[in-house]
Amino acid sequence: MAKKKKNKNNISISNIAIKKVERKKTVKQYPKCENQYNIKVPNDTCSVISKFGLEKIDNFHLKLNRYAQFDEGLDRFAFDESIEEFDFSDYKDILQIDKEIIEKLNLNLYECSLKVDYRLKIGAEQSIYKTSLRLHHIYGIPYIPASAIKGVVRSYIIIEKFDSKEEEALKDSEFINVFGSQEQEGRVIFFDAFPITKPTIKVDIMNPHYGHYYNEGKAPTDDKNPIPINFLTVENTEFQFFIASKENLESFKIKDKSIEKWFKEALQNHGIGGKSAVGYGYLEEVKK
Repeated sequence: MAKKKKNKNNISISNIAIKKVERKKTVKQYPKCENQYNIKVPNDTCSVISKFGLEKIDNFHLKLNRYAQFDEGLDRFAFDESIEEFDFSDYKDILQIDKEIIEKLNLNLYECSLKVDYRLKIGAEQSIYKTSLRLHHIYGIPYIPASAIKGVVRSYIIIEKFDSKEEEALKDSEFINVFGSQEQEGRVIFFDAFPITKPTIKVDIMNPHYGHYYNEGKAPTDDKNPIPINFLTVENTEFQFFIASKENLESFKIKDKSIEKWFKEALQNHGIGGKSAVGYGYLEEVKK
């Protein structure tokens, strides 16, 4: 009689199969959940949402990326009308905590508040949509990452004072003191920027006319229909910006202009985020 095959732990293969079947029997089975929102989530989660409603979700990141609504007609996830009506009522407490943490670092701080002039499109994270909006993964609110802010200020200075030549900027000791290099760490710290007024979310649209040309290399003829793509933007929102250093910030000057002035000027004149060439991402001082 042939012996039962055993694995390296000396456990009968047939016994493993039996245990798997037994475990499946103990798992609670949920009926298929039909919901008015047409969201694609596990059945148990769907049952809770159907009972309490999507409007009970108070985290915008969670609602947008975990409870997205599926458009059967378009055969894709699409932004629903309630997105623009989301209530950011609890954001102020979060921002106060964030500011207190920065102040406790005992650094020399420079802060300024700037308002989105038209609309802001910032986001490069993975998303189930064709486009995304950068949201804080815990707080759920739109924000501008420190890396994006530092990159914009750095790029603006290179363009304005070094004739768009990065290699020339990296020969300048003042520039390296602020931004660092491969051999030296920068001595100015850039922080994430958070909204200090209630964020306003707006659904915008891109309408590429020659998708077959860009994607398939075919001739850009006028007989093809454009395929509109929706994306989210932030408008009419004021953000709080911080930079800091262990040293006096006034001591950091590049071409006889302080880093504070460069910082503010770059955000106002260079723009931040996507589509800045058509007016998105520019900031302006708030008129008090």
